[in-house]
Amino acid sequence: MTNSSSADRTSEGSDSLESRPLLASFLTASNVRPDAFQQQAFDALDDERDVLVSAPTGSGKTLIGEYAAHRALARGGTCVYTTPIKALSNQKFRQFRSRFGADAVGLLTGDHSINPDADVVVMTTEVLRNMIYAESKLLDSLSCVVMDEIHYLGDRSRGVVWEEIILTLGTHVQLVGLSATVSNADELGDWLSSVRGDTAVISSTHRPVPLRHLLLREGEMVPITDGLLRESRGRREGYHDRRMSTKGRPLWAKRLDAIEALDDEELLPAIYFIFSRAGCDGAVEQMRRSRLRLTTKVEARDIAAFADEAVREVPAADLDALDYGAFRSGLTSGIAAHHAGMLPLFRTIVEELFSDGLIKVVFATETLALGIHMPARAVVLEKLTKFDGEGHVPLTAAQYSQITGRAGRRGIDVLGTAVTLDDPELDLHVLINLANSPKFPLRSAFAPDYSMAVNLVSTIGDKEAEALVGRSFAQFQIDKDVVREASALEHTRRQAAERRDALDRLDPPAELDEYMAIRAKLTALEREHKQKQREHADAEIAKALTRADEGDVLLIDRKRLAFLGTVLTVKSDSPTAARALCLLDNGHTKWLDVRDFHRPPVTVGRLVLPSGRRATTGGNRKRLVGQMDRLAPKARARAKKLRKKESRPSDPRIGAARRELSSHPLHGNEKLELWAKAWHAWNEVAAREQTLTKRIEDDQASLARRFRRIVNLLREFGYLEQGPGGHIVATEEGALLSRVHSEQELLITEAVRGGAWSALDSAELSACVAAVVAHGRRQQTVRPPNSQKLQAALAATEASANKISAAERKRQLPQTSDIDLALAPVIHHWVSGGSLSEVLAASWQEGVDLTAGDFVRSARLVLDGLIQVAKIADDQTAKRARHAADMIRRGVVDEKVT
Repeated sequence: MTNSSSADRTSEGSDSLESRPLLASFLTASNVRPDAFQQQAFDALDDERDVLVSAPTGSGKTLIGEYAAHRALARGGTCVYTTPIKALSNQKFRQFRSRFGADAVGLLTGDHSINPDADVVVMTTEVLRNMIYAESKLLDSLSCVVMDEIHYLGDRSRGVVWEEIILTLGTHVQLVGLSATVSNADELGDWLSSVRGDTAVISSTHRPVPLRHLLLREGEMVPITDGLLRESRGRREGYHDRRMSTKGRPLWAKRLDAIEALDDEELLPAIYFIFSRAGCDGAVEQMRRSRLRLTTKVEARDIAAFADEAVREVPAADLDALDYGAFRSGLTSGIAAHHAGMLPLFRTIVEELFSDGLIKVVFATETLALGIHMPARAVVLEKLTKFDGEGHVPLTAAQYSQITGRAGRRGIDVLGTAVTLDDPELDLHVLINLANSPKFPLRSAFAPDYSMAVNLVSTIGDKEAEALVGRSFAQFQIDKDVVREASALEHTRRQAAERRDALDRLDPPAELDEYMAIRAKLTALEREHKQKQREHADAEIAKALTRADEGDVLLIDRKRLAFLGTVLTVKSDSPTAARALCLLDNGHTKWLDVRDFHRPPVTVGRLVLPSGRRATTGGNRKRLVGQMDRLAPKARARAKKLRKKESRPSDPRIGAARRELSSHPLHGNEKLELWAKAWHAWNEVAAREQTLTKRIEDDQASLARRFRRIVNLLREFGYLEQGPGGHIVATEEGALLSRVHSEQELLITEAVRGGAWSALDSAELSACVAAVVAHGRRQQTVRPPNSQKLQAALAATEASANKISAAERKRQLPQTSDIDLALAPVIHHWVSGGSLSEVLAASWQEGVDLTAGDFVRSARLVLDGLIQVAKIADDQTAKRARHAADMIRRGVVDEKVT
């Protein structure tokens, strides 16, 4: 591996362009003067080396990929340009056609194909992986692969595909990896060099548009520096009152204030990140109601014309179901939402209008930060936390870097701006650390799966397949961890020996180990009992918070301290994540969750709150606090009674352990505590030694072991068998499995192979596939369509899923197979010819929380599943699968429309 840093190299040392006509013609056509890191990449490409480029978002990495394609075209080879998502593939396809001509560029995104035999083919990463396993003829002329967003190999759900390609792609093919700024680019480069040969690693932290980080506080933009923390300490008391005074402002008003502040500072267009789909849609509606208008009459007219033309092929009834009128109204005002729950066509409209500068503010979830090229002058973060399905978690450095990297448009802005809104819950330490950490470490997400195992065994044999898995970036990183752990283990062993010697010098009796084991058992039982009590209390507290109404006065008991709080609002993200915003009896407002209570709160009164959520404004706050003061004496007396009445259930095992301990011969010995202290010192290090030893044993060749477990499971299910010479080979059933690429590949193949779906019509088949590949958000139990054949097929599918799960548990493999009926009725209705409005209405009747965008995304998952079924099923089932796919691929689900 050769490392280059743009900070200490310039293009002056590169060869004269006169001797490099390919590069000269490319730069002339591009009409750009390359930055130093771009020139270094051009040099490495011309030296026929693999290249890894790590640079900030918007720094010009795409130019390097374009030069790789230019070289392939000029030399008569084929270049494949891969992207992680279809939207990005479509965008690159349009860019490359404009650059290289329509005949020279093709597009492959799963079921969508345009000019696939072109010399430059843009495709999603999965398509290239599948082509490699299928030994596609395109590989014969392949000379270069550009992997855009190569840092996606750290993605949990899809990162494995990037590594599969890197490990199986011929080393004669030049590989170009384009990555966001990661802190361990050298480590990734070392791995690439170890599996593919010399790789030039080119890292740049320079942003062509510098980025500044600001805090929006009370209408003022404040730079985020360490000085901000010192200033906040100095003004904490006064600032607390100001926070209290603004807390009562409605959320829509705060958002409006933020946008107006951005407009005043000439920081539009901006992307305003809200980590909630409903929050994004709600923000647009709030701005519409506030009559905010950020566009001129001419811009509004152009926006309306563009949007109307874009939806021209969508049926009028579907547009009504999608509430197109409200969407269009927001657009013409210069505001829009962008999230995965939207119709893809609507997202595309927003992206195009924003890129053209017509949309001024987009309220977006974090999916925009990971997707297409859509830079802004500024980005806004409303919170530094996001809900991950179980609770609110802090943004990681990687997420913050990706989001703020959208700020600053090359060639337009001289400065990009990342604005974080001030909030009572904002931790300035966290914000400052995020702002000062532009890089993030890349960690491999590689793990072998069933289709990979069959494909590798079929193409390179079981021994080489196992070795290939051991060469993955994941194992490379694990092995480096093992080296560090081995060093730590050696030190720990020496320390344990020294402490054992110190204990032995005290000449403890032989029964000491036995006595200390009883004491440890007692401690563990007491800790377990305390944890169970805490979990029970937390559940009861969460229930009490969920039941609380606005205006309820709660008695908040924290062991020896009791106080009152009036509920202003309650949020319940999940059964265990309830929280309440309360005005406390000291005049402060605070979000309270289960961690703030020792026991469940008790309602001791009810106050009438002023309308419009003005409870925390001057006079109202004072009045409410006074009313709580009058309730306080009785409430505190009640708290004392509750404490006295509180009973703590006992665990009989604890009593038995205490009796065993007290009856032991060593109990009460005058030297016991001296021995115990030395024993604890030794045992602490001995336990650490055990932990490190097991971790090293688990880590060494861990992925190869997992691969062997998968192979053994596939042999049990009949997909692999022992062939001539003792080698493992794929069976006919294994050949079927090798053609299926899905997160539920084994379950799909089992269902087809076992005939579970062979008697179904197209709609019923699509419902079964939906149950396997598309999981929805349910509000209640969902019943499948009233069809005995379908119910029998679903039962058989569930039996297969249970069989697979049992085999996985037996071999300590991750659980991969389950079914979910949430979307089965919805997809059945659509394939049966239902309209979009009927399908969405039916979903709500079935208790499924489904937006139009959710439906389209789920329908396309089912579409892909049906395509997989058609590849391996018998002729009649395959015919019905293709018919079902055609029925899904209509209206808003049709790629041509969206």
